[in-house]
Amino acid sequence: MFEKPRLLKAAAMAAATGVLATVFALRLPAQNIPDSGLSRALPVRTATVTIENGYHARRTFTGRAVPGRISSMAFELGGTVADIRVDLGAKVAAGDILASLDTARLQAQRAQLLAERDEVAASLDLAERTLKRAQETFDKGHTSAQRLDEAEANAISLRARAKRLKATIDALDVDLAKSEIRAPYAGVITARLLDEGVVVAAGTRLLELSEDARMEAHIGMPPEFAMAVEDGAPVELRGGRRQTIDGATIRSVVPTIEGQTRTMMVTFNLPEGQASRGELVTAVVSDWQESPGAWLPIRALSSDVRGLWRVYKVVEGEDGPQVRFENVQVLYTDTNRVFVSGTISNGDRIIADGVERLAPGQRVTVLETDSATRG
Repeated sequence: MFEKPRLLKAAAMAAATGVLATVFALRLPAQNIPDSGLSRALPVRTATVTIENGYHARRTFTGRAVPGRISSMAFELGGTVADIRVDLGAKVAAGDILASLDTARLQAQRAQLLAERDEVAASLDLAERTLKRAQETFDKGHTSAQRLDEAEANAISLRARAKRLKATIDALDVDLAKSEIRAPYAGVITARLLDEGVVVAAGTRLLELSEDARMEAHIGMPPEFAMAVEDGAPVELRGGRRQTIDGATIRSVVPTIEGQTRTMMVTFNLPEGQASRGELVTAVVSDWQESPGAWLPIRALSSDVRGLWRVYKVVEGEDGPQVRFENVQVLYTDTNRVFVSGTISNGDRIIADGVERLAPGQRVTVLETDSATRG
């Protein structure tokens, strides 16, 4: 009665043994296939080295747009502010009256002087007629020389008084003119500090006028870049919204180095309507650097010791292409590419990316060769 289970158990063990033998037999041929090494070759993309004499270093410097002229407007005389005709943001033309003082006292003085002028004019007319008669009677011997001299002195005195009165009236007219503030040029009112009725002293700041037809960009640069711009180095200006400012021209380079920033001030003339007062303006300067080297993709580099960098070059080995590292020094970085110098030569094939998978002597398969990005 126990014979049947024993048979079933033996059959199961035989079946299991057969399956293991089959799997082992199937794996033996795979182990016996000779390995040529090509299966371990990594696919890579390369860039061809082109040695150049130098590169254009692009540097960015930021400044601000300022009006060509900014004037703080004030009266030259003291007095009571009678009228202010403009407000913040008002556009004015050259010669427009912006504000005026109360001139009642000056007008009264002028009226008094005009009356004195008329009085002196009448007296002078009489004195000149008297002098004429005295001269006629003196010629006929009916008047003494003393009387003639007195008539002549009186006429001379009145002429001098008339001139003095005229000069006084002219000076008063100047004061009346200076009781008004006129716009020296076309622009925009950017500050109003006082209102009507305030008694001000001479020179008290009342308004600020900014020129709107001409704007400038004031940008600080290191001396070497400021002088390069002055000598004609390419420069591109961009506004606060990153738009390119077309038509900008260099105005001047201030030959003074600021103590804190160690920069020189470079000013540019901006076309009308290209920037607003206070807007950030960025200058992108391209300065040529004479230094042999080559442009490579930035992903072709990996860090090495002593501040150097490493690139992998494809060389021919006994079993096909393999890699060998070369040391390079980064001279300049521009977005996703770098300009390097080192032990690389013209025409070398440098692995462009994926260098973290590589080791010296690693077999590789070159998928394609691309020319390195030129400067």
